[in-house]
Amino acid sequence: MQSKRLALLALLGALLLLTGCAGEFYNDLYVLDILDVANGEEEYLLTGGTVYIESPGEEYEPTLKSLLEQNFWEVENFRKGDGDYSSKVIADLKVPVLHFDTWLTEKWADETMAFLVMPMEDGLIAFGLMLNGERIDAMFASLAEETFFTLSIHEFSFNVKLHNDLRESIPVYFQGLYVNGTPVHYEELWELARRDTVDIKLGDVARDYAYEEGYVFLGVLEYWE
Repeated sequence: MQSKRLALLALLGALLLLTGCAGEFYNDLYVLDILDVANGEEEYLLTGGTVYIESPGEEYEPTLKSLLEQNFWEVENFRKGDGDYSSKVIADLKVPVLHFDTWLTEKWADETMAFLVMPMEDGLIAFGLMLNGERIDAMFASLAEETFFTLSIHEFSFNVKLHNDLRESIPVYFQGLYVNGTPVHYEELWELARRDTVDIKLGDVARDYAYEEGYVFLGVLEYWE
């Protein structure tokens, strides 16, 4: 009886893994880029990332590639996945890092995804993820119209690797995310040492909030020059 229960639990777990995620975004974000955009030294910067998307079928993969190229910066290295990602196609891309005060201007209004930075008082700088729901919906609608393959933002996960590329440690406050695999519900302070990194994953609530409201904050840096 015990073995049957274990087998059933394993089957349910496998089904969750198979049905839970049609796509994944993985992006790098650098502390120095956040600071340079926040203080106006750079109007914007591009940071690298990779997207994994369930294949609509080999004959429709060029259509998917074209849609990615229309909606993201510098899409390249489009390829088939292998192993656990054998059912997915993969592409490298760039995502802009923008000042919060400029992302709704005409120049940036058509961005599909971006990182936002917002200077605050007392040496604090907030950073977050912007998702353009209208462009995302239009991209998925075009894919469905041409391939009969449907995707939803609610089937995607968003992951960010925050790199401290300063020559010193920096405090970062997180809340409402997964940080290094740990759920952070209430505000917590993490001290990022020089060359340290942390892995940030948006939960469903944070992802859906970014999609519905346009952006969600991921954390706050504390930096004094």
